[in-house]
Amino acid sequence: MSTSLTADSWPLGKGISMSVLQNPLRTRVHATGEEPFNVPPHWHLFHEEHHVILKGRIRITQDGVAHVVGPEDGEVVTPAGVVHSIESFAGEETIIEETTRPGVDTTAQKILFFRNMFAPGVLQSFLSTMQVFYYGDAYPVLPLGIRWFEWLMVVVMGGWVAGLLGYQIPDKRLRLDQRRFPPKKKD
Repeated sequence: MSTSLTADSWPLGKGISMSVLQNPLRTRVHATGEEPFNVPPHWHLFHEEHHVILKGRIRITQDGVAHVVGPEDGEVVTPAGVVHSIESFAGEETIIEETTRPGVDTTAQKILFFRNMFAPGVLQSFLSTMQVFYYGDAYPVLPLGIRWFEWLMVVVMGGWVAGLLGYQIPDKRLRLDQRRFPPKKKD
């Protein structure tokens, strides 16, 4: 496997990269094991995620229940509304692929979410991160675990305050939550 990165591949951390693959459309995270790949607890209102572990193991926690899964376990589905996190193991090479439902349009939007989230400077700014969460149907888990408050924080900080202060997401095509951004009707 090549370690060079293309326009369809970008670094996430030391020894960790994300790639966009086709046929079917999906993302792939490759962690060499230099440092663990870690996705903090979050949830989605609109879409579900499907993960397949091709190499190594991950610890996936869904609504507080942790499971260690590997290639032999098949597809792991995280339904909309379920709080989840993912963590690979230090020193283990791990390859994970993700698709989303409903449909390929949702996966295409999820790729735009990742491109926005990992654009330069976004993760270093709370308001930029909240704005990408707003457009990308992602809600961080806060200490009290009150879903309506987590949703409200993303809407207020990412949907209103960030825009009022002039923040803009890098790729404005991101409109993942179809409840908030319904697809335009075709004539």
